[in-house]
Amino acid sequence: MGHTMVRARSIFLALSSAVSLAACSDAGSANDEATGTGTSTTTAMTSAPPTTTIDPGDSGSTSANPGCPVAVVGCPCGPGIECVDGADCVAGTCTAASTTSGDPTTSGDSGETTAGPAACGNGIAEPGELCLGQPAILMMGTAPADVGVGNFDGDPALDLVTVNRDSDELALRLGDGTGAFGVRTTYTVGAQPQGLAIGDFDGDGHNDVAAVGTGPGIVTWLRGASNGSFIASGDFATGVGPRGIVSSDFSANGRDDLVVANATDNTIGILLATDVPFAAMVALAVGTGPRAIALADVTDDGALDLLVANSDADSVGLLLGNGSGQFGAAVSFPVGDEPRAVAGGDVNGDGLADAITVEGSGAITRLLGSGVGSLGAALPFANASSPSDVVLVDLDIDGDLDVVVASTGDATLRVLLNNGRGAFAEAQQVITGLSPVAVTTGDLNDDGLADLVSADQGSNTVTIVVSGA
Repeated sequence: MGHTMVRARSIFLALSSAVSLAACSDAGSANDEATGTGTSTTTAMTSAPPTTTIDPGDSGSTSANPGCPVAVVGCPCGPGIECVDGADCVAGTCTAASTTSGDPTTSGDSGETTAGPAACGNGIAEPGELCLGQPAILMMGTAPADVGVGNFDGDPALDLVTVNRDSDELALRLGDGTGAFGVRTTYTVGAQPQGLAIGDFDGDGHNDVAAVGTGPGIVTWLRGASNGSFIASGDFATGVGPRGIVSSDFSANGRDDLVVANATDNTIGILLATDVPFAAMVALAVGTGPRAIALADVTDDGALDLLVANSDADSVGLLLGNGSGQFGAAVSFPVGDEPRAVAGGDVNGDGLADAITVEGSGAITRLLGSGVGSLGAALPFANASSPSDVVLVDLDIDGDLDVVVASTGDATLRVLLNNGRGAFAEAQQVITGLSPVAVTTGDLNDDGLADLVSADQGSNTVTIVVSGA
């Protein structure tokens, strides 16, 4: 979805049983089995205090390894092999007794199993630990469809923006650098906005926002004034039924360009930044029903390529970039049923960009990059409930990319920690507002750790989850 936005209602019945990730998770080694399209078992966490809700007028605070010499956490166990250090033998693997319950879930093909989370709260961020605080709910407007973070007022703190589908607006809240946000300001955009992208489209050094309006088939440019406000600066035609949008300086001219997924006419549209600031859209054919776009250097040549989730074709399209704003013909790679979002990055530590998709079936799927402009076979490795979006981010500061999925059907974020070789631990769940449809990341409290924000379309909110130690 690129950068996405949110809104809120009375979500708090759903949140009354919320489980917060106010515990650190040791990624351990993740067992990665090639079969897994069954629903992932979630790690039992400690119960959280009531989720914080902020009203619109508020200022807003908010391995299993045969070489294991001793049967410690993550090692095999069974008859004649007793776990040590207080660990329990669960499904053939030593598991931390105090923090996990049930059978550990495995994923991928490395043959390692996942260790449970450790305790947080020592004030020191340790590699391999996941320390996510209590979710905080912040109202943003009617039916947020996408959410993004960026600096719009020139201070060091990141700010929040959403596009709100049912009120045809962009909503902005300025951050104070502690994870809290100020009052909401709104700006009119094209009808039924579905996505947003943040970038400097006119080269003035200030962040702007582009919001894609599905109804009229336009991109609305809101130019950043650097003082925490936007100036409406024009609409630009896209294809039919635009959905996802991403931005980067594809043409290397110092201005960020746009790529839009046009779901109805089965194209992506390239809008290169010029003095206008955008030239007329150039349409490139992709698979049927393109819904979302991600950026990655799949060929390892220094130029960004495009990954497209073709929802009606059950495929991921790859278009190779040349670094000058041009892209080659789309090559399709089959995935599971109805891919809804795609993310790109190196998940197995070989230095090559891979792709992760989330699908209508619930599957979370991996396609490994070859480094020569191709992707490997699709391998489902986990599940979510009607997932809508996915991002890759190093949440446990161990140097590899973890997976975060917006699980719309059960109002959670699914966090899957990576062992650095593309094997992922069982999903840990963070409760959000109703129907999270988008997720993004950024350091909201300036502590050097990645935080999470979801756009909760069913409750008109964003959910903010700040990392800590």
